[in-house]
Amino acid sequence: MASKNLLIKGGTIVTMDRERRIIEDGAILVEDGRITSIGKADEFGGEKADRVIDASGKYIFPGFINCHTHMFQVLLRDVAMDMVLLDWLKTSIWPSIRHLREEDIYIAAKLGIIENIRSGVTCIVDNQYPRNYEASIRAMHESGIRGVLACGYYEINVPEDLRMDADKALKICEEVIRRWHGRDEGRLRVCPAPMHPCFASKELLLKSKELADKYHTYLHVHTAESVKDVELLKQMTGKTDVEYLHELGILDERFHAVHAVQVSPGEMRMLASAHANIIHNPISNAYTGAGVAPIPEYLRLGCNVALGTDGPASGGNHDFLQSMKFTALIHKGFRRDPTVMRVSEILEMATINGAKALGMEDELGSLEAGKRADLIILDLHKPHTVYVHDPIANLVYAATSENIETVIVDGEILMEDRRITYIDEEEVMAEASKVAERLMERFSRRG
Repeated sequence: MASKNLLIKGGTIVTMDRERRIIEDGAILVEDGRITSIGKADEFGGEKADRVIDASGKYIFPGFINCHTHMFQVLLRDVAMDMVLLDWLKTSIWPSIRHLREEDIYIAAKLGIIENIRSGVTCIVDNQYPRNYEASIRAMHESGIRGVLACGYYEINVPEDLRMDADKALKICEEVIRRWHGRDEGRLRVCPAPMHPCFASKELLLKSKELADKYHTYLHVHTAESVKDVELLKQMTGKTDVEYLHELGILDERFHAVHAVQVSPGEMRMLASAHANIIHNPISNAYTGAGVAPIPEYLRLGCNVALGTDGPASGGNHDFLQSMKFTALIHKGFRRDPTVMRVSEILEMATINGAKALGMEDELGSLEAGKRADLIILDLHKPHTVYVHDPIANLVYAATSENIETVIVDGEILMEDRRITYIDEEEVMAEASKVAERLMERFSRRG
């Protein structure tokens, strides 16, 4: 698995660099986790490598960046459906959380990581609850995936056992930041993530922003996700989510507006002028009936839009390719305009825009010399993808996780020939099934 030097030869490289070059019969040399050379294969001569991967006839893309999920929800697939967001939270998700143990979260995170890797994801932003922090980031540390732990917390308008005093929530989050932020040569990061503005006081939101600024990390917040949570905040403050966050001075280039569905044109301009990042989760928004985020308008305003799968309890799985295709299709259908969303924009959201949201566009999101070697190799010689007229269109509209053959992070091979390397997949699936069954037993017994 681990190779100091790795040479990948013979594939078609979709670089996503500034020129958006596509290099046929290309080659990539990786040394100590970084791309040192990229170009035509015939330009590579006597380069020595500990390992050579023959990618002839295959396609090489930057790894996908899943900018929002809740990996513990792999244990809660199909637990709640056909409900609006707040009802979904109150009747199913919040009660289930009470019965989760640290070892449950650890297994869930490992299963979530496997699922992400299998769909070409090389970086995951995992939004967790306080008792889940350590288990989630430990699983990311052990698996080799690039990860961001978004430390979520509730303060008000939630059941008593989910509430957390603001100072305590921030103290715990800062302790985790000190332990893990920047670990594994920068592969792991941590950020504060008050769950929604309607579940936090003004003081908690402001102090969360101060904590993010102190460690130059992100502020990851569910923002304007559905009509009812926006209405709840309006009852409290007289303002909508974006208006309130703007008034508090919280919006900036490191702010993650997760969802950002229920917004006015004026609020979109606030987000754009602050250079905030929009994290689009189209499958989850459709699942809960939250609506369709105005992504074409965000793009026209110059917003950076990245993609997330959200948790499997509000979408079924972590299949990032499904999220890409759904993004392309839902906006075309909703607007009755097939030109409103281009495949090139979808791939940007999945790669370089995700890197920008993490402030890592100089390190990730494209295949260029000097960047981290986070990449995927696709075999498109399958019945549903054979013969490629346009590799990007083929990826977005036709490819499935079956096409993802090899996944590499920091030059380390996390999946090769569709075999997960750092994690025993069968063992994790067997254990996760047991954990999910025990969880449902505890849930049904205690309520």
